[in-house]
Amino acid sequence: MAPKQQKLTQRFVDAVEAEDKRFLIWDSELASFGLRVMPSGVKAYVIRYRIGQGRLARERLVTLGKSSQLRCEAARARAMDFKAEARIGLDPEAERRRDELGIPTVADLIEMWGKEAAPFHRRTGAVRKPERYMSDIRILRAHVIPVLGKKRINEVRKYDITRLRDAITGGETAMKRKTGPRGIQEVRGGAGTAHRTIAMLKSVFAYALDLEILEKNPCLGVRLQPIAQRERYLTQAEAKRLGDVLTEWERRGEALNAIRIIRLLSLTGARRGEIVELRWLEIDFERGFLRLAATKSGKSIRPISGAAQRLLAEAPRVHPVWVFPDANMSGPYQGLPKVWRLIRQQAGLEDFRMHDLRHSFASFGAANGLSLLVIGALLGHKNTSTTQRYAHLANDSARKAANDVANMVANAMGTGGDDR
Repeated sequence: MAPKQQKLTQRFVDAVEAEDKRFLIWDSELASFGLRVMPSGVKAYVIRYRIGQGRLARERLVTLGKSSQLRCEAARARAMDFKAEARIGLDPEAERRRDELGIPTVADLIEMWGKEAAPFHRRTGAVRKPERYMSDIRILRAHVIPVLGKKRINEVRKYDITRLRDAITGGETAMKRKTGPRGIQEVRGGAGTAHRTIAMLKSVFAYALDLEILEKNPCLGVRLQPIAQRERYLTQAEAKRLGDVLTEWERRGEALNAIRIIRLLSLTGARRGEIVELRWLEIDFERGFLRLAATKSGKSIRPISGAAQRLLAEAPRVHPVWVFPDANMSGPYQGLPKVWRLIRQQAGLEDFRMHDLRHSFASFGAANGLSLLVIGALLGHKNTSTTQRYAHLANDSARKAANDVANMVANAMGTGGDDR
């Protein structure tokens, strides 16, 4: 096993051997100068330093160069230069990155972000679905690039972001444009679009901060109009109408995959993509769970009802992976939006979105006395704050329960109950 500390010389560096795991050997003479050895046998000199002084000074570990390209004494000299500059508050690594990358325009930064950062969740590092981040990129291209695209990112100020927000809100960036021989993209404005666009642009500039080619995020402090959460739930009568239409389509044998998906969305409260892209291996029939590998909030385990299990058990296994394959057997089902439009129109639910099936599932649960904690578990919420939107429904159920209990007590005491 290699020592953790040793005077680094060219002879020692040449002789040190790789092990099963990566390890570091720190130089015994120059503090924070070291050699990193990878299992592959690749060796590189590193320097660990703080920018400025004091406990709050930022720490950085930087690779100075591979031992195959840099002699030991040259690496030591370079490490001493790094430490000297860092001691007076300079960051030589950040300067090097700025020199390599230059100062990109906003348009260039959006494209860099789209390729390198957008495919991953910023906080967790989880892989995002392509359709999600490609939608983000399209919005940024449509609303941001025409207004700020040519500006260098170090020239963008908070005032520019405020003007962009107001332009999107007022519909100034709205337009229609061709995306192909037959395709047309309709770009709409409004307060909701402005909120989403500026929030994404904030992440784009945060990526520039990570690359250390920008000092401050110009989106910080820009006020955004709160997005009004749309509350739409199925009533008992509407649920009956929707069920009747689904049954009629089943009787005719039309779009059976779409019908099963809609029924499952209603019975589970799952997101559309979670059911459309459901795989056989994600269904635990024995214990009654869906073990979803990739959702909006990461891996998720959801209990499902007997009715949902029966529906899944009855689905024909025509594909080894997908529960609901497309007609070409090349991926998950693709025709749901068109079928849903026809079904909701036939049921007289033109204002009812497919995602509202998820809200309706939660509202029926709250009406039957389920706690917010249980509702959140059924919906796969990671944060309890996400489930708070259903608090008023749970409160109604709790109020009714309180009246029922109070009436029982009052009647037992002979004082009479209150039916309100």
